[in-house]
Amino acid sequence: MGCLSLVLLIVGTSLQSLTASDVPPAPIQSMKRLKSYLETRLDPEIPPLDPQTNSIHVSVRLGPLQVHDLVDATQVLTLGSLVIMGWRDESLAWNTSDYSNISQVEIPLNRVWQPNVHLSNKAFGDGPLSTMTPVHLKSDGYLYWKNTMTISVICKTFLSRYPFDSQVCPMNFMPLNEYNTLLHPSVDFSTHGMQLDANGEWQTVNVTSSLIVIKESSSQGAIFHVHLSRKYLFHVLNLVFPMCLLSFLNSLVFLVPASSGEKMGFLMAVFVSNALFLNLIHDSMPSTSDTISYLSVYLVAIQIQGFLAIAATIVVQNVYYRQMSRKESGSKMTQVVPQDCLKNTITRPTASETPAVQTDRKLWKKINCFKNRTAPLDRYLDGVFFVCFSTFAIAGILLLMLG
Repeated sequence: MGCLSLVLLIVGTSLQSLTASDVPPAPIQSMKRLKSYLETRLDPEIPPLDPQTNSIHVSVRLGPLQVHDLVDATQVLTLGSLVIMGWRDESLAWNTSDYSNISQVEIPLNRVWQPNVHLSNKAFGDGPLSTMTPVHLKSDGYLYWKNTMTISVICKTFLSRYPFDSQVCPMNFMPLNEYNTLLHPSVDFSTHGMQLDANGEWQTVNVTSSLIVIKESSSQGAIFHVHLSRKYLFHVLNLVFPMCLLSFLNSLVFLVPASSGEKMGFLMAVFVSNALFLNLIHDSMPSTSDTISYLSVYLVAIQIQGFLAIAATIVVQNVYYRQMSRKESGSKMTQVVPQDCLKNTITRPTASETPAVQTDRKLWKKINCFKNRTAPLDRYLDGVFFVCFSTFAIAGILLLMLG
């Protein structure tokens, strides 16, 4: 009898252990019960309207931005960003204590209503913003999805201060629902663990947001403003600095004496170098006619400066060869002197002259000596043109830098 009781005890214990192993843990049971509860309340065609305002509040949050490119010619900004879109449905809330403290679950996309939001200034593609990942549902009824997107938007650029310009590119998020959808924008600067590389040409200065009211549908859109600043070091070293040197070379030609015979050759070499350099940098310049940059105007001014330098050099060369021809023919320049001056300069001083007359005589001697030592007219013109063209070059650089 004792042996039979022992056998029955062992068998009962084994059956109890087998039964316990077949029962799912408490969290899994709670999750199944929660899923069953939510299935009775989920409807992808019924929007979660606020009973007081008869509207839907949708939050649009942009995570860290990474600028890929901003093309000046096409005026298209391409960037990557983490987009988080959320809304609230009070009918899907539950008490966490009834379901083993489960505070969040995932819902398939086709089982829940989603707001229809699109980018109105999108450059490529169409359709609303969406994701392929499930929608997250919290215990308070808040639903959200997040997705890392590559977004291309049209950005109207103003290139008057290129390459020292800054741009503000808007991203217009607009609701497409027939319901009164109110978008609420926010910006999240945390990286969320993502490794972001800085763009080589553009620096993201700031990201701000604003609201826009759509009067036709009583809805509310959201606009994100991406503030960008161009990194100008590359353009200064490869565009501005060489052109400044060529501008100063146009003025240095007037330091070359006309007697050397190399004035025009030196200037034509500078002019041709300038033309070849403009051909090389053609692809680096922004090809748009909406706004003309100061740099483009500066490059045109340098071309005009080169043309004027050629004309001025021709004038100097003509003056020089005309002086040389006069010297060779033996012609002399005469000067008419008043009779009283001629008397004071030619006659010798007498003992009866007053000190004032003697002082006037010495002064006229100095004046005549100075006139005999004046520089040739071509060198005088060289000095005047050098000052004018150097001032032109310095003024151009200051206007380009200060805008």
